[in-house]
Amino acid sequence: MPLTDHDAQRLRRAIALARKGRFLVEPNPTVGCVIERDDAGIVGESWHGGYGGPHAEVAALEMAGKAARGATAYVSLAPCGTHGKTPPCTDALLEAGIERVVYATDDPNPLEQSTGVQRLIAAGIEVVGADGELRDEGERLLERFRATLSSDRPWVALKWAMSLDGRIAPRRGTGGAISGLRARRVVHDWRAHCDAVAVGIETVLADDPQLTCRLEGGLPDGREQPLRIVFDAQVRTPVDSRLVAGVDEVSVLIFCGPDADTFRRRALEERGCVVHEIPMRDGLLDLAAALHFLHDDGVRRLLVEGGARLHGSFLRAGLADQVSAFVTPTLLGGTDAVPAVEGTAVASMEEALGLEEVQWRGLGEDVLMQGYVRGG
Repeated sequence: MPLTDHDAQRLRRAIALARKGRFLVEPNPTVGCVIERDDAGIVGESWHGGYGGPHAEVAALEMAGKAARGATAYVSLAPCGTHGKTPPCTDALLEAGIERVVYATDDPNPLEQSTGVQRLIAAGIEVVGADGELRDEGERLLERFRATLSSDRPWVALKWAMSLDGRIAPRRGTGGAISGLRARRVVHDWRAHCDAVAVGIETVLADDPQLTCRLEGGLPDGREQPLRIVFDAQVRTPVDSRLVAGVDEVSVLIFCGPDADTFRRRALEERGCVVHEIPMRDGLLDLAAALHFLHDDGVRRLLVEGGARLHGSFLRAGLADQVSAFVTPTLLGGTDAVPAVEGTAVASMEEALGLEEVQWRGLGEDVLMQGYVRGG
């Protein structure tokens, strides 16, 4: 049965909801869902709001509650039928008593192969797929998801907080928070929805970070603390740092170079850290080798929190997928202040690395800017 004009309207709403998941769910696809009953109108709607978190269908069904029985589910992507970080959405739809499913486009993941749609049809659910313009809109939501399916590295999200003049610290070796409380809460939520958090050794020495998620109320259901990673060519991570002190509760992985000091490496390993040697490239750790190792170890979303040298290295190597920058209404100034990104400068504006699909939003006095790295 073809889509009605009403179906098309609701499906466009699901697609609009899906866009709310941008920058939060990759390498998963952005997905939106609307639940509607003929006798009650829209009873639930939501979107996939965080990597590893509830899928759009599950969140919308939770909002709908018992009103979902006998309803139609409008979804921007065909419901999944396989078990990943969360159970299949088809299970939730069937259990809720949904009688009809309308979706914009098929899942390009070869592990799916329309498994969800086939299960729904086998259970007697009416399933309708869109075509034409609506299908194209759904397809456009999946451009980055398609690219990640064949990737051999995690999705890399760079994050930093900086002053209005683009500085992250008054001078090298100094630490301290720049952004406000609301921005810091957002970062803790991001940590809860990634597989690993990484920093460079300069950040460890300056800030002595914990790199754990410390949300009020604890971690979301089903989530664990992210793996904590330090890029530390010479294994200078202090054995009395907060990272090492908490290694029994949350794992620490240190990437070092071939010439790392054997004594310091052994001391960190004896305290429970995993120290993994990777090659050097142009005097720096080979980030591509590190990312391949992490991907093989099951890391799919990596949050890189600093510092300036590490951010610059990821960007120069073409290994960053998105940037999230908190801009605060302060000015640090001075030639000693540390910029947000260090490394070899471009020769002209034509060579500058651009961001796309950029969005801005206020967080108290701070402003969060996010964008995908063009060509990333």
